Amino acid sequence: MNAWILLVNIAVGSVIGGVTNDLAIRMLFKPVKPWYIGKWKVPFTPGLIPRRRDDIAIQMGRLVEEHLLTTEGVKRALNQSGLESTLTGWMNTIARDWMTDERSLRQVMQTVMPQLFKEDGTWSEGVRAPIEAKWATFVEQVLAQYEEKKLRELVTDNGRERLDAALGNVSELLLKRFREYLHSPEGQQTLQNMVRGLLGGGGGMFGGLVGMFLGDDKILGKILPYLDELLQSRELSERVHYFLHKEADKLLDKNVGEVVAWIGRDQVDDWARKLFAKLEEQSLRIVDEPLSRLTAPFSETVTTELVPRLAKWMVDTLQQNIERIFSRLAIREIVTRQVEGFPIERIEEMVVGISGKEFRMITVLGFILGGIIGLIQGLLANFIG
Repeated sequence: MNAWILLVNIAVGSVIGGVTNDLAIRMLFKPVKPWYIGKWKVPFTPGLIPRRRDDIAIQMGRLVEEHLLTTEGVKRALNQSGLESTLTGWMNTIARDWMTDERSLRQVMQTVMPQLFKEDGTWSEGVRAPIEAKWATFVEQVLAQYEEKKLRELVTDNGRERLDAALGNVSELLLKRFREYLHSPEGQQTLQNMVRGLLGGGGGMFGGLVGMFLGDDKILGKILPYLDELLQSRELSERVHYFLHKEADKLLDKNVGEVVAWIGRDQVDDWARKLFAKLEEQSLRIVDEPLSRLTAPFSETVTTELVPRLAKWMVDTLQQNIERIFSRLAIREIVTRQVEGFPIERIEEMVVGISGKEFRMITVLGFILGGIIGLIQGLLANFIG
């Protein structure tokens, strides 16, 4: 066989093999739209990927949801990613910035909401009036809620013990103060006036006789030690304590409504208004303090306890609700829509960028296989001929 014919067979086979492979690769992406000759649609148009893009989008959505971005994989990634420590560090940084800020709380609040304060520094009516109305409503609701409740029901066992101890202290304090009063010039003058009244006004003949032989000072000197001893006696202290305890029991057996009626509703409302005014005054003092001073008492607690607990809670909550989040996100639908709207040119560029070398090798392999097939055909033709 003529060597030139064999070479032509090899060349033709090689060109056919290489061009066919290259054309097959290009037909994966081209043409983007179908070609028509009249009403007749040219076969294999559009290309494979443009024609099956919807199916590819659905399959990619399923692939991502079922195999790539799974709940188990995300949970595992959260555990291994150090997200908790990252959150802790980030929140600690923010917390330290706030806790070392020398601006007052008022300055920070005015930056966010300038209308919070009046020109004189007090709360604006837009802030104060609604809070005061809610305070009045709260007081009304509390009084109505506990109107039929006895005070005894509202006091805890610990509170009763503290009340009993306080009554004991009050009884001792009363007797102590009474003794101090009797030993004071004013107390002795009062006691002397009582003695004079007794001897001069209502003492009768016996009182007159006593007054003749004993002066006021001598009588006072006899009575005062006796009273002093009486006021220091344990028996009198226990009697006073018993009396106070009995009166406290009577008060505790009254319900809130009775106590309010006894005190007077106007007085209770006045106390509520004064308490609100005190709270308002205290709040204004607080907002004028710098943030660094306000947060100083609990800065270490925030950075060492609160922030780590908050970070752990956030990560745990995210892990516990990851399936619910994924169900709400609808990963498959998101991926499907994204792929459906992705330009074919961009897909081609991406795939060629990843597999360009392999595509070139396929084309070269087509040339080689085509040449081998041409050689075999030439040899077979020569052998048969």
